[in-house]
Amino acid sequence: MASTEVSTNEIIKELYNGSVQSIKNVVPVENHFESPKMTTNPLFVEYGVLIGYSGTFKGDLLIQAEHHVFSAIGEALYGMQLSVDMLDSFSGELGNMLAGGLSTHLANVGINTDITHPTIINGNAKLTGFKRILEVEIHFPTIGDMKMSLLLNQ
Repeated sequence: MASTEVSTNEIIKELYNGSVQSIKNVVPVENHFESPKMTTNPLFVEYGVLIGYSGTFKGDLLIQAEHHVFSAIGEALYGMQLSVDMLDSFSGELGNMLAGGLSTHLANVGINTDITHPTIINGNAKLTGFKRILEVEIHFPTIGDMKMSLLLNQ
């Protein structure tokens, strides 16, 4: 039992470290991270992208923010404003880039994962069905805030 707990704690540590590194590598906007928090409360999402993980780590990555934050990140990445019609597509692609960066980090430390295609959540959704969540708030001083949640099923 003790070795399983150490393994789970190591996975959680690497999930957090990899997620932070992925955001720093992908999003070209000044950012500040709050300390991570663990919770078991349901998540309420107005807009975000959800990507599932399988393999050594089973769970989901949820990136949520207001529409204008995703749009501003797109503009910072591509040098032009995104149309309203392109926002969902870009948000999914941003989720793919972040999840791919996290998967690469995990693979480099010996944690094998596969990711699903992105699912866009748009509206008022309540997410449940996970054991716990590792959450971190990310502040982008020039564009707004984002929340990254790792929904853990182990």
